[in-house]
Amino acid sequence: MQLNIPAVNVIDPAHYGYIYCMTALTATGDGITRLATGSGDESIKLWKCLPNGPEFEHEFSFDRGAILTIVAKGDNIYAGCQDGCVKVLDLETKTLIRTIIVEEGIDVISISLFNSDLFTCSANGCVKRWSASFDCIASWNAHSGIALSSIVTQREQGFYLVTGGNDSSIRVWDCVPSTRTISQELQYSPCIGPTATDVLTYALTKFVSIPSVSSVPSHKEDCRQTAIWLRKCLGQLGARTSLLPTGEGNNPLVLATFNGTVGEHRKPRVLFYGHYDVIPAPRDGWNSEPFTLTGKNGYLYGRGATDNKGPILAVACAAADLLSRRALGLDLVMLIEGEEECGSIGFRETVQKHKDDIGDIDAILVSNSTWITDDRPCITYGLRGVVHCNIEITSQLPALHSGVEGGGIVEPMVDMVKLLAALTDDRNRVLIPEFYDAVRVKSDEEKELYDLLSQITQKPASSLVARWREPSLTIHTIDISGPKNATVIPGSVKAQVSLRIVPDQDLQTIIKSLSDYLRTTYAGFKSPNQIQIAVDHSADWWLGSLDDLWFKALESAIQDEWGVEPLRIREGGSIPSVPWLEKEFGCHALHLPMGQGSDQAHLPNERISIVNLNKGKSVVERFLTKTAAEGFLSHTKDQSSS
Repeated sequence: MQLNIPAVNVIDPAHYGYIYCMTALTATGDGITRLATGSGDESIKLWKCLPNGPEFEHEFSFDRGAILTIVAKGDNIYAGCQDGCVKVLDLETKTLIRTIIVEEGIDVISISLFNSDLFTCSANGCVKRWSASFDCIASWNAHSGIALSSIVTQREQGFYLVTGGNDSSIRVWDCVPSTRTISQELQYSPCIGPTATDVLTYALTKFVSIPSVSSVPSHKEDCRQTAIWLRKCLGQLGARTSLLPTGEGNNPLVLATFNGTVGEHRKPRVLFYGHYDVIPAPRDGWNSEPFTLTGKNGYLYGRGATDNKGPILAVACAAADLLSRRALGLDLVMLIEGEEECGSIGFRETVQKHKDDIGDIDAILVSNSTWITDDRPCITYGLRGVVHCNIEITSQLPALHSGVEGGGIVEPMVDMVKLLAALTDDRNRVLIPEFYDAVRVKSDEEKELYDLLSQITQKPASSLVARWREPSLTIHTIDISGPKNATVIPGSVKAQVSLRIVPDQDLQTIIKSLSDYLRTTYAGFKSPNQIQIAVDHSADWWLGSLDDLWFKALESAIQDEWGVEPLRIREGGSIPSVPWLEKEFGCHALHLPMGQGSDQAHLPNERISIVNLNKGKSVVERFLTKTAAEGFLSHTKDQSSS
């Protein structure tokens, strides 16, 4: 028999690699049958089968090796890949909704579907069964060689899975319909109990268990493993993921993109910024193991639970749930760094280098703080900036004996004490000239807000004002050279001071004013000792736009979820990357605190409420849904242009 294929039915080239697999997609509402093809060029293409020949419709591109096998059911395509994973694609929204890691590095050769369950056959002869919730519910060695093919078939006695391998055998396996649910599939955690049966909490047990302490060299590998784990986790939840190197010896960034439904108009694109690194957790003071997530009285305890691992996963699970319901109408880009707790080394350079991969951003979302109390949701709209300065005064002499040389030299310690004392007055006001000139005057609206917060927190309004919207100066350390005993005159003395700055103080002006004031004041001492001044770290202040539609959407999402209007609060601390990201991407940032005021971030017994964690996830879902609504993006552009 000879088959003649009309030229109109030939596509050359359809792919830039071998075509390993294809499957027909039954006609949908438009009555058109489609063909899906998978190739060694790491892509799947959809083709409309039309009377005048096939027509290209859409391409799914990946970076996980060749597409070796494809099956389709309803609006989903399941694609087995060379790197050991299965990609689950939604045809209606043209999005990747989940990545199933079958076995890393082991090719997935064949896939078969049975009801809502998935059977995967791998190059090591292993067959695995996956539930509708993408959890592995069975695994066995079906062949001594490669499992090459599979099919589910029905006979009078029931259903069977038939597999063929290169061990010269065909094997038949009973197929029993699965009734197990996700709550039965997930591993039970004795430290948490039944709450471990939801994806968010279960993932958090894994996330917290890796001691990603960025400031301790011995945990460098732990940080790298955390980044690798997080990339896999976000990939399994449906994101397209990658690791971005930040320089030799530095921890990588995790970049993950949840792509929303493809439509006629450009979708909004939101960037979520967070950090997977944590500060050290000395065992003293903890009532449980710091790196074992422990449940007690409705709280999850562990280092990073609230700062920042819990919120990261809440945001990711929110996007994943929307994806699974075909309700993600925008793109959510997650940018998670591993050096936030020790200076964000290499962060800015890496973001600029990979700006095309991140894309055009319309708004930035952060969740890296807590409420002001335990019983009222909040939205953070301001952060102070910071300037860290190192001062060193040296006599160029070795350490001397105070009984021999005391009174005979000008001592560096005396100079340092006089200099530090000249920085503030007896009311703790900073004495740098013109330091307060640019500070914004408190508005009547702000006064009302601080009076309200004072009533809620039972703290003086003046205390909140001083912590949040007024600049300040702190002396952190004084250190000396030589033996540290009472008879030694140190040859050099070092001190660390910092300034917290607020709107509208200019960061560079403040840095220069601080340095000039220190030098001028010290010159007035006419001391023979030498002074060195170095500003080693600085970050600008940040103030959110309360009239911005993005802010109002987030505020509305909080109120809808909690049933109460959120308190508008500010923070006295700094998150250096927030104002920088705003300027780099030319859009506004929003700050959603998820934890309570008693969460003990950076302290022993750090925790987060399970209610807060789950409601935080729901707030993010509501926010993403509101901002993906038709016309929202055009309204925000009109607002910004006006």
